Amino acid sequence: MFKDKIILILGGTGSIGSSIAEAFNDEGAIVCCHGQTGGYSADLRNSTETTQLIEKIIGKYGFIDVIVNSVSNLANIASFEKKDWADFIGHLEIQLKSCVETTKLVLPYMKKRGNGKIINILSSYTIGSPPSSLSDYVTAKYALLGLTKALAKELGRFNINVNAVSPSFIKNSFTKNIPEKLDEILILQTPMGRLTTEKDVANTVLFLASEKANFISGENIVVSGGSVMN
Repeated sequence: MFKDKIILILGGTGSIGSSIAEAFNDEGAIVCCHGQTGGYSADLRNSTETTQLIEKIIGKYGFIDVIVNSVSNLANIASFEKKDWADFIGHLEIQLKSCVETTKLVLPYMKKRGNGKIINILSSYTIGSPPSSLSDYVTAKYALLGLTKALAKELGRFNINVNAVSPSFIKNSFTKNIPEKLDEILILQTPMGRLTTEKDVANTVLFLASEKANFISGENIVVSGGSVMN
């Protein structure tokens, strides 16, 4: 399905990102996994490094078919009073800025080819009532949701799809600061009786990146086993 397609995964060495990369690899895609180390390393808070990353991929392959934005900071539980603006900037820079700058750099090539897919990994916290003590993280996810919808509206005429995937709680390195007791509570609240996995997210991303989803854009697909309903 994705043979020889060029896929860029921001945060591709993380828990969710690596699962997405594996799924694309299994489908024959050429996957460029951004991370803090490796062949596609870059600090996405640094505009120069972001530009160098995209130029490296374009220079090698000539284009990028799909961008998956799976990069994120650690979620830190603390009341709003204990957070400062730097905490909000930290999440906005790594999640929103990375999407803005990589998309701007790749867009000319997607427009020239007349197609492209941009998929942002959000959180089910963007649906309904968010939890307390994650104000900086949730704010960044809502900002990225807004950008997803705005880009879908603007880029549709170029045959470029922009969507989001919002998984519910996943037990991984990015949620290591979340109390373990929360696991049991969340499982009890999930109709399908388990937590969301990275593979669940990867399968949804594959669908949105495929030709089967060519007429889907501006959507926020919730992956939660029924625990969160849009």
